[in-house]
Amino acid sequence: MVLAAVTTPLIVVACAAAIVALAPLKIVGAFAIAAAIGIGGAITERRNRPPVRPVSPAQAPELHAIVDRLCVLADVPKPEIVIEPEAQPNSWLVGLSRQRARLHVTRGLLDLLTPTELEAVVGHELAHLVNRDAVVMTAVGGPGAVLLDGGKRMLRGGGFWFVGMGGVVATGVGRVSLLGTQVLSRDRELAADAGSAALTGRPAALASALRRISGQLRLIPDEDLRVAAYRDVFHLLAVEEEGKGWAGRLSATHPPLQRRIERLERMERALQSARLPS
Repeated sequence: MVLAAVTTPLIVVACAAAIVALAPLKIVGAFAIAAAIGIGGAITERRNRPPVRPVSPAQAPELHAIVDRLCVLADVPKPEIVIEPEAQPNSWLVGLSRQRARLHVTRGLLDLLTPTELEAVVGHELAHLVNRDAVVMTAVGGPGAVLLDGGKRMLRGGGFWFVGMGGVVATGVGRVSLLGTQVLSRDRELAADAGSAALTGRPAALASALRRISGQLRLIPDEDLRVAAYRDVFHLLAVEEEGKGWAGRLSATHPPLQRRIERLERMERALQSARLPS
């Protein structure tokens, strides 16, 4: 959604400019400190990520063959492939550059899906790469995420009143940015679904995979799902239960599952109708 992509960073910039122009100097200083703390936290988190070990074609020949074929169709460089030893079935893509991307799939996903469904899921992730969604989401949501994290850390630390006020202001700006980022995230998931359908020619296969994965996720312990949810926003399916009502819909990172499935089924019907001889 172009509106969310454009307005979200502009709102953050406008709020920061207003704070600098209108707030007392101590609060401006505390706001700047919150931003610095958030940046430091993001750098530390990135450095502390555990090393990954991509699998070779000899270790996962079928998965590599699927990725090879779809990368040729999508005209994108082949990402490294990492198989995570997790029971929860999911997939995600990491990397701001097409040349340095990594496709992560879990062992639970590989054990659960048929080859056709797995191809549709890989197509979804490669569509994120084609659309440069990681770059877009980082550019749109990065500044707000930094302020939100830094503001929360300052509020937990306590201190002088202006430190708390700076934390509150930074957290407020970050939460406004987060809402815009979540709107954009839902739109990019729908675009990736459509991209998978275009690459594989099988929208119904992705719909089937989503149903199967959703059913399996309900059996995974909540603790494992919370760890997965903390790790990355671009999972194939949201791994945390969404909130209820309008507030839950507004804060969701993924569109409702039923909406995605119905949309894919409409694509399948349209595709089958186009294939029927006149």
